[in-house]
Amino acid sequence: MKSLNSSRQLLYSLLVVGTIFFPRASMAQNAFELKAALTYNFAKFTQWPEARLNPPSAWKICFFGNQYHDSFLGLSDKKLGNQSVIAIELSEISQVGQCDVVFVDTNSRELTHRLLLAVDNKAILTVSDITGFAMQGGMIEIVEQDKRLFFKVNMQVLEKSGLTISSQVLKLALDVKR
Repeated sequence: MKSLNSSRQLLYSLLVVGTIFFPRASMAQNAFELKAALTYNFAKFTQWPEARLNPPSAWKICFFGNQYHDSFLGLSDKKLGNQSVIAIELSEISQVGQCDVVFVDTNSRELTHRLLLAVDNKAILTVSDITGFAMQGGMIEIVEQDKRLFFKVNMQVLEKSGLTISSQVLKLALDVKR
């Protein structure tokens, strides 16, 4: 029970910190910052295949959606483990092979099917705020309810790709598809 409270505290503190650090930003900008921060934290609490970890290299968090440009570039001073994070704005699906994590936003909905085909069976964490993303074959769907962010997880797709997300994070999920 204590570890569940710690995990909840971690994710909720992330949301609170975002609101404190960006008080002058619009509500939409706050949402962009929080979604980028959640995406980073999902990557942080994911267990990656040994092939990804050796040899060590910078983590590439990629995103579709120009309105997220500043939010994701703000992750470039972060680290995952001992490795630095590089944020990359993508313009084409053919570029996803270079990524460890891919975020696709609601405005890029038309890319979903091709994205999921491109990352099928690859250890690339997919995150989106598109309604139904987890049911369509995405790994993590960020959901906004009552002006708060939650998430859904598709375990089948995660496991098929060789990724495992922390059980503590799964306890915080709104829904886990097994």
